[in-house]
Amino acid sequence: MLYVEEHQALRVHAVDAAAAAEGLVPGQALADARALVPHLVTAPADLAGDAEDLARIVDWSRRYSPLVAGDGADGTLIDLTGAAHLVGGEEVVLTDIVERLGRARLDARAAIADTAAQAWAWARFAGGGSVAAGAGIGAFAALPVAALRLPVALVAGLQQLGLRRIGDVSPLPRAPLVRRFGRDIAAALDALAGRQATPVTFQAAAQAWYRRASLVEPIATAEAIETALRALLEPLCAELGAAGRGARTLELTLFRVDATTQRVAIGTSRPLTDVAALLRLFRDRIAEIDPGFGIEAMLLEAPETDRVSPAQADLAGGRDASSDLADLIDRIDIRSGPGSVRRLLPADRHWPEAAAVEVPASLPSLAAGTWSLPVPRPVVLFERPEPIAAEARGSALRAFTWRGVRHELHRVIGPERVEPEWGWDTPERTRDYYRVEDAEGRRFWLFVTADGETLAWFLHGLMA
Repeated sequence: MLYVEEHQALRVHAVDAAAAAEGLVPGQALADARALVPHLVTAPADLAGDAEDLARIVDWSRRYSPLVAGDGADGTLIDLTGAAHLVGGEEVVLTDIVERLGRARLDARAAIADTAAQAWAWARFAGGGSVAAGAGIGAFAALPVAALRLPVALVAGLQQLGLRRIGDVSPLPRAPLVRRFGRDIAAALDALAGRQATPVTFQAAAQAWYRRASLVEPIATAEAIETALRALLEPLCAELGAAGRGARTLELTLFRVDATTQRVAIGTSRPLTDVAALLRLFRDRIAEIDPGFGIEAMLLEAPETDRVSPAQADLAGGRDASSDLADLIDRIDIRSGPGSVRRLLPADRHWPEAAAVEVPASLPSLAAGTWSLPVPRPVVLFERPEPIAAEARGSALRAFTWRGVRHELHRVIGPERVEPEWGWDTPERTRDYYRVEDAEGRRFWLFVTADGETLAWFLHGLMA
């Protein structure tokens, strides 16, 4: 038996079959439980661990449907609408869930009904099974009022009035019930009767593009996983290609025989429907999978897709060079982590340090603006401008010294004035930029700004 501390008191949290046979129930004071059963074996409940285990079971439940959710501290909801026939039908699903969890040493009761409220009540208070489609509240008349999922105090109030079964409450006039017990009881009766929907927040939205497979025998080797993955990729890529789309991200969920899951994902720098290319990206991820005692089902999803541009060959009839670059970026990202390869995209700013933003190379080009430069800019921009000693005759810049080396200038173009950006955290002083070339043909990007009554010169970048 497990116990928890509630309001500075120890109470029974969960009981096994032996403790239940002794008359112990959750919520009972631990002192009373020990008085009834002196030889009682107790342990503190691990609520955080229970929540983690439930989350794993919820995730595992996606083998039956893409729409799953946790239900309280001890339940899982699976929306089988439109999915039951893919896994053998409702009765098969019901039996399969209980048997598979049982093999993982987890006692479970499962129910299938038209609504979440009906399934919750039937699983917990009727032992599980199927509720006939279209069943009204009369099918639940023999269940205790606790099956209405009402607060404990409200259930106790109903029982004190002799209303112990749902059949005792449902025929009563609503108005007196609501005046005495509040609107919760009316809402609970409507939910159980199927007249009011129960809000459910699913773990993730169902993906439009996915393929699933139940394996005849559990598999455990990388070669077998890759073969099964290919069998999922081929129809999925064919479906995407027919719609003119390609995968940008793919997630592979593997359901193990111990009712746990493994998940691996890949991302691409361009929309892909090439099965061989996608398999190459998955190959390193497959090596990370722990199959445990075997994998018995797989789910492949494409959460992100994009329009595919028609492939264009080069003059020699080979692949476009941009495709080779995209493949290289994808392989590096898979091995070194997402976003390892980065590039610069233009930002809607004119201040040099803020005119570009660094993003993952796999980000679609349409996600940012286009380069539009009225004048040339340096190919290397220093993170911080470096001070230089400038030599001028009158207003003409003749030479400068940077890092101890003097550069005699043969060409100077400028100035180009850059004003501070209003509303942004930029320096308040105006800059005048110059593009210069020294005697050896090296080109630099300099600027001068007023520092009080003196001028301060800086080198900000290297020109091509």
